[in-house]
Amino acid sequence: MLQPNAPAPASVAAPASASAPASIAAPTSVAASAPGRVPRLSLPYAVLGAVGGWMAADFFRVGALKLMDAGLRPAFVVVTPLCALLLGVLVQPTVHWPRRAAAFFAAAVGVLSAGLIGGALIGVMRWSRWGLGEGAATGFVCALGFLPAFALVLAAARRVGRARPGSLVDRADRRAVWLAVAVSVALGTLAALPDWNVFPTGVRPSLEVSRTLGLAAVAAIFALCLGDAVALVRALRVERLLPAMRAASGDDPRVAWSPRKLDLGLGAETRASVLSAAVVYREHDRVLAVVHGNPRDARRALLGAFACGVVALGIGGACVGLTGARTASAADANEPARIAAEAR
Repeated sequence: MLQPNAPAPASVAAPASASAPASIAAPTSVAASAPGRVPRLSLPYAVLGAVGGWMAADFFRVGALKLMDAGLRPAFVVVTPLCALLLGVLVQPTVHWPRRAAAFFAAAVGVLSAGLIGGALIGVMRWSRWGLGEGAATGFVCALGFLPAFALVLAAARRVGRARPGSLVDRADRRAVWLAVAVSVALGTLAALPDWNVFPTGVRPSLEVSRTLGLAAVAAIFALCLGDAVALVRALRVERLLPAMRAASGDDPRVAWSPRKLDLGLGAETRASVLSAAVVYREHDRVLAVVHGNPRDARRALLGAFACGVVALGIGGACVGLTGARTASAADANEPARIAAEAR
């Protein structure tokens, strides 16, 4: 990746020009504008709402009562993501709030309010005004179950912005937002998939969609964890080659126009791998690669992101595996009764 440099004059470390790009000449100025770069909560929240609406319908076994709950699943799938999308827009300012407790309290009030409104709307849509109170109560209970998932996404979004845009740590922080969404979907299978209730009609709605969503969530967690692993390996390689590099000035034009640049995201240091000139006075030192940031700080941040990904992968895999095994055992237990009923 980065090649060790041969001895060269110290001129590389000295400022040579003020015409270099501002993003390299002053890394701290980019970090100062970080609060405006935080991800929008509306899209992750809408995804949580869509998946949560479907899994909530599976939790209540919508469709098992035939005509009594016909059309209830579409109401869940349409109303819940819309409410979650609006919730993300309203909660977005809390990402910038300096006080964490106030931000999470406001987000919690928003989630519970969205559950009340969404549940009441579904109740009115399906059972006219008589379903208002029951729908609102059900929506509030569902919102309590969704509360940890929305809080986890908010916590991940509040971490975005500590590193420079496009850097290794910044990309890892942005992946953490979707990691929170994916692990929440995997956890949702614990409620959606187990065969915990019995209906007199004998109709059992298919749970294949929720099962597929859980498997997709585990696959997404694996992909995100793999991205963090690659970033961590790059940071470790840079840290290993650090003694062979030399300090450089960010406004040196040779640094600015280096063909290989890597921004770790944390720290304002700039180090370069330099190939010394073969002939003095006729050739110039060539900058082969430039690294911005502190490799040790980046390594710690990326190691934490990778550890969170591994934990999330374990939790997601355990949830999907547990619910799959329980569903299979319930199906095996019900098979003799179904055969006997068909024989009669």
